[in-house]
Amino acid sequence: MTALLRQLPSLAVLLACGGGAPGFPETPLGRVGHDWLAAHNRAEGHAAVHFTMLNRGSAAMSGAQMDSAVNAGVQRAERIGRLVPVRLLYSSDTALIMQLRSTDGSLWNGRFRQAVQPSLVKVDVQVDRADIIPATDLSAQPTPKPR
Repeated sequence: MTALLRQLPSLAVLLACGGGAPGFPETPLGRVGHDWLAAHNRAEGHAAVHFTMLNRGSAAMSGAQMDSAVNAGVQRAERIGRLVPVRLLYSSDTALIMQLRSTDGSLWNGRFRQAVQPSLVKVDVQVDRADIIPATDLSAQPTPKPR
């Protein structure tokens, strides 16, 4: 019974996504968006490491850069909370923007863009509040030279 209770939040998100809410498109960027959202909603290191490894670009990533990316992803997930897709705003071969809603009701834009290689990532992921100027983006790309 306890295991079932722990799974209820995940089940609620799955039902919300399947109940008429839009999903990410069946495109390469849509799959990255879907994978990122799954890792974000788990808000834990293993999921962030898995996503970061899948999204590694052609440039070499040091252990410090990997740690920086994972830490930033987990901190962002804890700060924003769980997200569900609301509406697909834009989709092309090189960019995708999905509007997302957090559990507190705030709207966010998830922006997924193919990164020009060589880069630390294949796809640059940015998440920003829908009602705030994009200059305040919370970037999911690791910093090129962390301390």
